[in-house]
Amino acid sequence: MSSKPNLDTTAPFEHPLYKTLEKLPGLSLGTASIDDLLAWGLTNSLWVFPMATSCCGIELMASAASRVDLDRMGTIVRATPRQADVMVVAGTITVKMAPRVLKLWEQMPEPKWCIAMGSCAISGDFYRNLYSVIPGIDTVIPVDVYVPGCPPNPEALMHGLLRLQEKVHAARRGVKVVRDPNPELMAITKPSIPRLCDAERTEELTRAQADDAMRVTEEQTSEPLEVAYAPSTPLPPVFAPDFAGLLRELGVDASSTEGPPIVPLARHYELARRLKDLGYRQYVSVVASHWPAGLGRKGKDDTEPEHYEIAYILRTVGRGSRVATWVVRAAIGEPVPTLFPLFAGADWQEREQYDLVGVRFAGHPDLRRLMMAENYVGHPLRRDFPSDAPAAPWR
Repeated sequence: MSSKPNLDTTAPFEHPLYKTLEKLPGLSLGTASIDDLLAWGLTNSLWVFPMATSCCGIELMASAASRVDLDRMGTIVRATPRQADVMVVAGTITVKMAPRVLKLWEQMPEPKWCIAMGSCAISGDFYRNLYSVIPGIDTVIPVDVYVPGCPPNPEALMHGLLRLQEKVHAARRGVKVVRDPNPELMAITKPSIPRLCDAERTEELTRAQADDAMRVTEEQTSEPLEVAYAPSTPLPPVFAPDFAGLLRELGVDASSTEGPPIVPLARHYELARRLKDLGYRQYVSVVASHWPAGLGRKGKDDTEPEHYEIAYILRTVGRGSRVATWVVRAAIGEPVPTLFPLFAGADWQEREQYDLVGVRFAGHPDLRRLMMAENYVGHPLRRDFPSDAPAAPWR
């Protein structure tokens, strides 16, 4: 005689193993669905990939210290995108950095989220119209949580992570989370490049950014802008006795009160070499200036051609330190002899002046861009370069 199975679905599920486990001393049991367990584990093990590029990165570091200790909520920082699921963009993102951020974002496994930490990451803030800065990271990758501030403190970042946990929980329940829009604020902070969530965002722009992230050597154009310049009166230089004597020996006029003495380009390297022999072994700086036609040290002068002025500073080390400074003038496109064979510190400093101003240093072993993207067109610290020049497809 066969017995009928119990089809009462309202009866609690029982298993002999449960009864055995319940009898064990000090053991508590709980039941939950697999989805609830996955959601609990997901929200309490958010691993952060830090994209810390400026001052907000210090607050991000402090959030992992003992006072806040993000590790207590299961959040740790990973140095690789392949084991992280939250990218915290803490700081300004430049045109040169934007394609790298996008490539790192694409390397993160799904599901993944992004937190924009600080005003610069959210909108570019003070630098939103600067030639080198993108107007917010949400013009490149989607942002889930915004943490405002300049900079926000570690507690604000923890609050942002808690908000992200709430968003993940809601998504696991099938609830669509939509930020409350603020039309007035959106109109004020609208970036030059549409955000990923904007209706006017086109697929062509997204593809252009993705293509440029993989190929960042194409030429791009920008429109020149006439810039007014108000000349100022430089202070008269004061020379150390040995430097003044060397200038006289080389036939350089050091009597001008309009700035450092102008050394002929042909005597420039010899002067630096002899100064090094005199003990000037510290290469302090090289700073180039662009002078459009009609402008120079004395202000407006219709006979003044367009040129560069490159100022050098050397100093001795130790007690009684002395400083030597001079200037060389070069026409546009005229190479300036590099001082790299004499001073190793000239390497990056000369590259910076080439990158930002356009001065070419003859004999430099690695003259290529240092601060701007490889495909950036023009030199942003020239006087005829607009500070808010576009750099498609990033700004």
